Amino acid sequence: MIGRKELSETLGMSCVEKYFMAWLSKSYDIRKLYGSGFIGLGQVFDDFRRGATYENYYALPRLQDVAEEYGIVKHEFLPCKASSAIETLRKQRDDKLSLIRVNTRFFLKFKRSSWREDHYVCVDKNLHWLNEYPLSEGEFTEEEFAEVYDGALCVYEISDLTSEASDEMTERIITQNFAELPELKIGSFEGAIGVLRTTRRRMREYYASERVKGVLTEELGILDKLYIRARLKEERRRAGSTKATEHFTTKEELAEIVKQEKQIAEALNDERTTDGKN
Repeated sequence: MIGRKELSETLGMSCVEKYFMAWLSKSYDIRKLYGSGFIGLGQVFDDFRRGATYENYYALPRLQDVAEEYGIVKHEFLPCKASSAIETLRKQRDDKLSLIRVNTRFFLKFKRSSWREDHYVCVDKNLHWLNEYPLSEGEFTEEEFAEVYDGALCVYEISDLTSEASDEMTERIITQNFAELPELKIGSFEGAIGVLRTTRRRMREYYASERVKGVLTEELGILDKLYIRARLKEERRRAGSTKATEHFTTKEELAEIVKQEKQIAEALNDERTTDGKN
């Protein structure tokens, strides 16, 4: 069973991805999966201009899907009744990851609910549960389990830990198109920056180059500040402030981010050129 600390430290985009990363990290270097995809600045901003949301952003492949594509793991999705799910869980090996879909009754004791309609909770054979958002844990009785269970059990298991995903990220970074970024309304801006924060943190862990890591650290500092400002403004918007509904203009900061992304592309291209000569 994964723990709260491991779960809170993952760089996942969804609850399932976070549970999966915390679980797989116990036996596999999860950073090896980070190179499987890259989202450029222009695409992120254009996607959110067109109505994308953070909780349903699928332009970046989920790491559990990448791991399964490369044969590292396999999974079963089991639509079944609560009694069957409990029976399956009771027989489950400790090295597997078991997730159940929960209904809205699960959140009655919390002041917050999940971002998505289809929310999953990690459960072990003793019906001990761990929830990603809000971060919490407990233990179900069989009656409580049946009350919050929403008809689906998902089980992951290790298949081949020697397999590795290919690096698709480096080429896409180097060839990234740095067109002018569109203005976004505050809610969309917050989501776009959220995606960039997660993906650029993954990039910093993926690349060994100190030059690349240094630029990414600077970029993440700006992204963190922008995210906090956007979060505060979005909260004011939800509280009824009319000014907060306007476009969120941060041209200087975005220009600096574009500059840093170009530096990353140049650094990776220089390293590739140097390696090609050796």
